[in-house]
Amino acid sequence: MPLPVHTRLMARTAEMLAMPHLACRRRDCRRKNTCFWHFKNSGEPCCLHNLTAAQREVFDEFYREALIILEYGGHQGLTYTWGNPGKRAFLDVCVELARTAVPPHDKRRFDAFRRDRETSVARTEPAAK
Repeated sequence: MPLPVHTRLMARTAEMLAMPHLACRRRDCRRKNTCFWHFKNSGEPCCLHNLTAAQREVFDEFYREALIILEYGGHQGLTYTWGNPGKRAFLDVCVELARTAVPPHDKRRFDAFRRDRETSVARTEPAAK
């Protein structure tokens, strides 16, 4: 099942993974490591079509999680603090990716979610020895 397209979030995810620099065939995207070109029909960044299946799977994993956080972040009960420390860095990146696509009228709520998440993560992490 294809993921829903959120053009801004897809572009920021591609930029975080350096895809415009590494995979895009457009010179201005490569030079600035920024997604300038999108398909008009789908809204996807053009560089996604230059990825191998394994590379696209990595992109989709980041994008899928960031999309969930964007849609549900800050709602009651979603804090992303459960006990998998190996996934903590991945979730931190996805929260920051989602932050780039939050509409201006919703930034205050989302920032409160980020602060609450940070304090709850700090409480659940074991003390350093």
